[in-house]
Amino acid sequence: MRSSTYLCFFAAALCLSTSGNAIENPGPSRAEVEAMMGLPSEGDLVRGQLDTAGFVVGPAAAEEVVAAAVRLEQESLTEQDDRLGMALGDGFIGGVCPHDDHLYAGRVYVHLTERITAPRVLLIGVFHKARLWDLKDRIVFDSFEAWHAPWEPMRVDPLRGELIATLPDDAYVIDNTMHCREHSLEALLPFLQRGHPERKIVPILVPYMGWDRLTEITDRLASAVAEIMNTNGWLLGRDLAIVISSDAVHYGPDFDHAPFGTDAEAYEQAVARDTGLARDHLEGALDPNKLHGLLDTLVDPEDLSYRLPWCGRFSVPFGLELLRKIAADIGGGIPEGTLLRYGTSLSEPELPVSAETRENGLGYTAPSNLHHWVGYAAVGYLLPN
Repeated sequence: MRSSTYLCFFAAALCLSTSGNAIENPGPSRAEVEAMMGLPSEGDLVRGQLDTAGFVVGPAAAEEVVAAAVRLEQESLTEQDDRLGMALGDGFIGGVCPHDDHLYAGRVYVHLTERITAPRVLLIGVFHKARLWDLKDRIVFDSFEAWHAPWEPMRVDPLRGELIATLPDDAYVIDNTMHCREHSLEALLPFLQRGHPERKIVPILVPYMGWDRLTEITDRLASAVAEIMNTNGWLLGRDLAIVISSDAVHYGPDFDHAPFGTDAEAYEQAVARDTGLARDHLEGALDPNKLHGLLDTLVDPEDLSYRLPWCGRFSVPFGLELLRKIAADIGGGIPEGTLLRYGTSLSEPELPVSAETRENGLGYTAPSNLHHWVGYAAVGYLLPN
């Protein structure tokens, strides 16, 4: 039934998948990548799921995990609404969300995802494996008609094709294999789908790029989004939101990053540095100088190598600069950010789930201890007034 639902879109998907620039390094084949996926794709119609250990797959487990995270954070979510002056039905225009294992990070996810109310979401993701294709300076679209999500496939919004049509050929590639090799966006889908069955997405991966190139592409993309929004009478937050996927620091010898050591005091120092980065660069009015500063803090501008191991060293500056420019182009003012919740894989107990959910495969993809832990920051953005 599901395949037949998307059959009428197959020709369009096939046409889209053959457009865009070829890449010099072919990287892993589609067959090799599909063999890594816990849930294989349905051809080029429905993308499967790469990680079926750290992330829920089916509806029962998804309902249990998301509901548990919301229940445990409900008091904090209510306080957050009061602090930000958000009424029932109000939504963030965008934000930053973790993508680590649901049992570790789910309580942080919901501080953003429960307050995303728009029916379509631009998903800006990390491309962890971009070096396999030697890809830089171009964003990555897919050509799937939908992505696997727990309750039913999440459709890709037609906005994707409209945006691609406005971009120069050297600004993007369209590659389903690359998207299948990346887990940073699939992690968010259960949290974005629950309560919003009709929500559609536009997935975009951001590989290596410096500030000048980031500025060029976000200029073009923001202008295209704003024009479509103005034509359709859309508003940020009500009709469209931008959600950026990023874990914060990856700390410990396994990541070749333990500048403070690996004891409890070192953990506190690393957390303080992490929250300081979020507050200094992501809170308050979005400012290109602060976003440029974040990029230069996280990577060496000469070769774009890590200085600090944040997953979203490119996705966060890209996504937030895109959000800032869209808001400016539609006359919405300057978005203002708030650090909604910070946590780590050590900071609180794992989400409580049933034995059945664990037996069905939900667990961890990595250990968590003072020698190996990950930070999570949920940041939400609103327009003035």
